[in-house]
Amino acid sequence: EGLWGTVLCLFVVYPLVYVLPGSDHGSYEDPFNTFEMFKNSSTIQYAFMIYFVVIFLYNLFAILVTFMLSSVWHAILDNFRPISVWTVDLLIFYVIMEEGGTFGEPWTKYSFVQVLGMFVLLYGTSIYNAPNAGSLFLKGEWWGFGLDFTTEYEEISDMEEEEELEAHWDDMKAKFTERKNSSFIGEMSPHVSVHTQALRGLASPKI
Repeated sequence: EGLWGTVLCLFVVYPLVYVLPGSDHGSYEDPFNTFEMFKNSSTIQYAFMIYFVVIFLYNLFAILVTFMLSSVWHAILDNFRPISVWTVDLLIFYVIMEEGGTFGEPWTKYSFVQVLGMFVLLYGTSIYNAPNAGSLFLKGEWWGFGLDFTTEYEEISDMEEEEELEAHWDDMKAKFTERKNSSFIGEMSPHVSVHTQALRGLASPKI
């Protein structure tokens, strides 16, 4: 994401906005003027460093969430970002600036549409990621509008259990194969009967 964003900005967006006419020294956006402002303004430099550190920490914790929980939780928690930003904007406008400043965002007659859109965003993500942990299951309840996917959830759960069981037996088989000093070496060892191999899950056919 960061690599492709940098490439697109440097080789597509910046050349395009530099060619388009505008109020920034004859261009819609003058990247050379931006660089000069950054070089000569300590305020912009501090803001850039703070922004860099915040974005770095955000992506770091996002990776930790995926590593410690799952990518599903990452997707769910990521949807709280616009809600958090909007809430902070409202607090800045009504609490910090006391409704008299130019910072933040006021509540308008269209804000209910924004609330509805955020609800749809969270609701859709929760449904889409089911039946993973942290998702919203549709089993005929009122919040699922009568939709019942219990059978599909059970099929997915059965498939996941079979995959886990097969992975477990593959791991056990690899461990048995590594036992070079014992009387059992591999699946086709003549020292082990078919019944013993079946009990160990080595001679049974894969489902």
